[in-house]
Amino acid sequence: MSDLYNIEDKGGYLVYTFNGIDLKIKSIENEEDVYVYIKYKEQNPLFSMLIGTFDAECEMDSVEFETRTESRGMYAIVTREHLEGFIKEVYFFVMENRKVLDRISNKKFLWEI
Repeated sequence: MSDLYNIEDKGGYLVYTFNGIDLKIKSIENEEDVYVYIKYKEQNPLFSMLIGTFDAECEMDSVEFETRTESRGMYAIVTREHLEGFIKEVYFFVMENRKVLDRISNKKFLWEI
């Protein structure tokens, strides 16, 4: 999987930039959990992903996560042990559903890299 993305340490958080697709994932470690922010084509697709089959696909691969919403948008919370699996699930979901995600407006997105 690591050949699909590059990881950049931004001092306090990591940014996963995927090759060949406008997808970035920002992960911030916080005690036992990791906060994960998703950015696809300058938008946050997480809400649309939850309407789709994303959570069912994660469940099939035993990847557990929860979501939270704050003033800057929705993000996921995973344990460190599930981070790699979660990132993989995000990538494959986006790749399989790009045409749909491209048509849906997911404007609520404000995190910066």
